Amino acid sequence: MADKKSTASTSKRAALRAQQEAQESAKKRRRIIGVIAGVLVAAAIVVSVVFGLNRKSDDAPTGSQITPPSATKDGIYTLNKDKVKDGAPTLTVFQDYQCPACKATEDLFGKSLNDLSAKGEIKLQYHTLTFLDNNLKNDSSTRAAMAAAAADVVGHYEAYHDVVYSHQPEEEGAGYTDEQLRKEFATEAGITGKDLTTFQKVYDSKRTQDFVENGNDKGLQELQKFGSAGTPTFLVNGKPWEGWQSFSAAPSADDLLAAIKKAD
Repeated sequence: MADKKSTASTSKRAALRAQQEAQESAKKRRRIIGVIAGVLVAAAIVVSVVFGLNRKSDDAPTGSQITPPSATKDGIYTLNKDKVKDGAPTLTVFQDYQCPACKATEDLFGKSLNDLSAKGEIKLQYHTLTFLDNNLKNDSSTRAAMAAAAADVVGHYEAYHDVVYSHQPEEEGAGYTDEQLRKEFATEAGITGKDLTTFQKVYDSKRTQDFVENGNDKGLQELQKFGSAGTPTFLVNGKPWEGWQSFSAAPSADDLLAAIKKAD
């Protein structure tokens, strides 16, 4: 009986050891699986980071930077420069494509300004700022400015400029889509065929990015000289002009010209 009891006890201990060893093996397997999973997660994170960095680099300009033909390197466009008459006053407008007040002034003065510029009665200049990107937490001002610069490359700055403002979202900060900027607005501005291909290549490769960013910096520095950093701001022959605020309805080209000349 003693031998049988001893044998049974030994069998129980052996079974217990076997169970303990099996449990330990299971723990080891779980630890190994956990380590492997951790490595895979870490690898996935690394891949995501690398992919993110690559995507970020894809967002950088991919072509040589250019200055649009109608503009200076400081960001000032001059419309119809070959038509400006001797002695014509220079009207410089500082604006941001996301600025509601800028759209309001475009609605009020746009047609008359275009008429006066086309006739050479004024030297019409636009200086585009993009500071509202920071305020509105988007990049629509910059992208719109870059698109307008690309439009100037193919000779359609004025029309494109007007189209962007005509489609400014009612909700401030809603911004513009790439589809609008690179296709819809371009088509409406009369950019077609080879010009459209060129326009889109310039826009997609961000070849006007440095011009736009520098123009914004120079524009803000200029406005600070007058104690202002807001848009719209009007200058007549380099001096602030507040007279535009006296118009409550769209003036005729003649009335607007008279007011501009009076400011000088």
